[in-house]
Amino acid sequence: MKKASTARRGRHASAWKSVVLSREQQFSLKRGALLREAGRAFSLRGYHNTSLEDVAKTLDVTKAALYYYVKNKQEILFECHMMSLDFGDDAMKYCEEHGKTGLEKILLLIDKYVKTITSEMGSFAVLGEYDALEPQNKAIIGKRRDKFDRGFRKLISEGIADGTVRAIDPKLTVFFFMGSINWMTRWFTTEGPLTGEQVARQLVDLIEGALRSR
Repeated sequence: MKKASTARRGRHASAWKSVVLSREQQFSLKRGALLREAGRAFSLRGYHNTSLEDVAKTLDVTKAALYYYVKNKQEILFECHMMSLDFGDDAMKYCEEHGKTGLEKILLLIDKYVKTITSEMGSFAVLGEYDALEPQNKAIIGKRRDKFDRGFRKLISEGIADGTVRAIDPKLTVFFFMGSINWMTRWFTTEGPLTGEQVARQLVDLIEGALRSR
């Protein structure tokens, strides 16, 4: 029995060792982890009150090691915003592929986005530091935000047209709901009383109650 168990462990060990990541894949994974942790460090003290030395201490690495993955603090802030927008684009694509009515697509969008951002980013108040972005980075983020905003409004208009969403102003509605979601990044923490899935479920319930045609 012991011999068979040892053989199984040997096969698993062999399979584990056979998984080799390329240098680019290793760099991408480590950089992604760095950005997430750096974003959390900014969230604790605020972007302007956090130095790269603080980030390095949080990650338990040297400042020199940090510079291997990012150029400066501004790049971290920019990439955190880009990561969040990538999640938004993925959620938009998901809801378009799986939703049937306008309301259903909106609820799928919110559910997917909130679950992803809470699981991937955790406490990420740094996303509220939009005005701290340098002009060229701010323009890029602003353009992507506008694209997501237009897509969200389109879903609301679609829901109004198909009768699943009551007659409301799409622009005001998007501002209202995105404001609540963006504020969530300031108070949500993985150590808090609610999981990301629970937060997503309750937000979806609130949004459905507010939008559903009566």
